This record gives sequence, C-alpha cells and structure tokens, in this order.
Amino acid sequence: MDELTHCLDYLARQHVLTLCTYSGDECWAAHCFYALDRENISFWLMTEPSTCHGRLMVASPQVVGTVSEQTESVSTLQGVQFRGEIVLAEGEDYQRGLAAYQQRFPIAKKKIAPLWALRLDTLKMTDNSLGFGTKLHWQRPE
Repeated sequence: MDELTHCLDYLARQHVLTLCTYSGDECWAAHCFYALDRENISFWLMTEPSTCHGRLMVASPQVVGTVSEQTESVSTLQGVQFRGEIVLAEGEDYQRGLAAYQQRFPIAKKKIAPLWALRLDTLKMTDNSLGFGTKLHWQRPE
C-alpha cells in the first residue's frame, strides 16, 4: 500500500480540518473548510488575517492540525495529524487555489476571504480499518 496515496484519498473525502496556530505564548485552534491540492500535497483554505488564528498564522506560519470523522466504532476510526507551513496564496497559485476552493465550496463565490496555501510537510494517519492501531506516515522530502 502506498501510504501517501491512502492518506490523500482519505483527505479528499473530508472537508473540515482543525488548525492549531501559535506565536510566542499565544495559541489557538480553529475549524476550517479546505480543498485538497493532491499535486502539491497542500490544503487551500479561506480565512481573514484579522481572526485570532489568522493573526497567529501571519506571525508564525508553522501550523499543526487534524482531520477526522466522528465515529462511535473504534474499529473504523480514521484520522490524520499534520504539520506544515501556511502562507497567503498569491499570483498563479492564488488563481489555481481559488478555482479549486470554489469548485469544492460554490458558496465561496459569494464571499471572498483571503486564500491560504497550507503546504503539508508531515502526515500521520491512524486507520483502524486496516487493523487496530495501524499508523501510516509520510514526510515531505528535503
């Protein structure tokens, strides 16, 4: 099994992540809708820099987070933990990301917020459907 493909397939079926941000001694978590960029192993998300998590992302672009489903059965538990770097999208990246985000969430065509690119550097997936306690790992090559 290709661990990265398995993780990306899972992430493509989801649409909300929990984003954890920090700067200095301040930290915050936020739920964000995302569109997956499989080619670049990244997420596209929209949020205002004036939000608590937005201010922290501007100050410190290193973020961590999770994507998971709510399940009552331990045997079907699946979820991804991630680490990466988030920046405001610009230029061609912005246009490509905006198209992907608006395709996933057509409502985003009505209210535009700044678009962010979250480049994933580390993925760890727990997938109990493959056997209890199965962990899949991926690290972006240097």
